[in-house]
Formats: sequence, C-alpha cells, structure tokens
Amino acid sequence: MSFLDSIKEFFGGKKVVVPDHSHAEANNTTISKPKVRQVYEGRPVTPPDWAENLSTTEQIEAIKAHVVCKYAPHFEQKRIMSTTVGADGNLVPEYEGVAGDCGAIKQFGLRVAQQNGLLMPYRYVDTNVAFRACCGMPMKCPFYLNAEGDVQSVNARRH
Repeated sequence: MSFLDSIKEFFGGKKVVVPDHSHAEANNTTISKPKVRQVYEGRPVTPPDWAENLSTTEQIEAIKAHVVCKYAPHFEQKRIMSTTVGADGNLVPEYEGVAGDCGAIKQFGLRVAQQNGLLMPYRYVDTNVAFRACCGMPMKCPFYLNAEGDVQSVNARRH
C-alpha cells in the first residue's frame, strides 16, 4: 500500500487490500518436475499362446524365437534402479522383469519420451511391447514408427 493510498483511506476512501503472497508461496509444495522413466511400458496385453505359463528364462528364449521386427530387439532379465532412496537407505527399483532394447529404441528413445512429456530417453521396453509389437505387428511400436519415418524422410531427400 502506498503513502497516497493510506491518506485516501484516512479521509474515508476505500481501503486498499494488498494480497499477501508470502503465505501462498510458503505452502506451495506442488511444484512438479517431469518424470523420468527408463522403461517404456506398453498397454497391457494378454500373452500369446506361445508365451503362457513360461518361466522368465523360457519367456526370453520364446520372445527371441518369435521376433518379427527388423530392428532386432534383444530381451533379457533387467533390474533397473531409480534415483529415489527408500526408507532403508537403498535405491528403490524402478523396474524388475524382462525388458528389451533395440536400435530404434536407442536412436529414438528421447523423441518418444519427449512426446510423452519426459526429459530423459527411454532405454528399454517391457514384455507388453514385445508381445504386441516386436513379436506381433511392429507398426504398433512408437520406436519403430519413428525409425521408419526417419528412413522415409532420408530416402525422400536422396531422390
């Protein structure tokens, strides 16, 4: 409130209300930062007939035998740790299970992550993506689509 406002208030003018932002800023704990995930988790799908009731090791071998994607994904057992420290002082696992990577994920992981609002690139995909895209129809994989789009744009520039 300025000096002139206080004089105006003294002679019967309207009282000027100055908003107090100090209290609101002190309680502002909802500052959000973009999430960081290393594993692209696809939509849940039912496992195909060839992958039902298999152990993790057998599942990895079955995925390798049924891969149809030309970017040759490689699946293995992964335990990926996050940067969050748990109550016991150890890092909390971000993902545990079968995960895979390929050239398309390595090349276009950042682009797909940015499309999903993340800052760091995806490095792996889970088994849902394997069953749905890598071993089924690759056109359902966002990494495959980005790789094919890039190949088409390069070929268009060559002609």
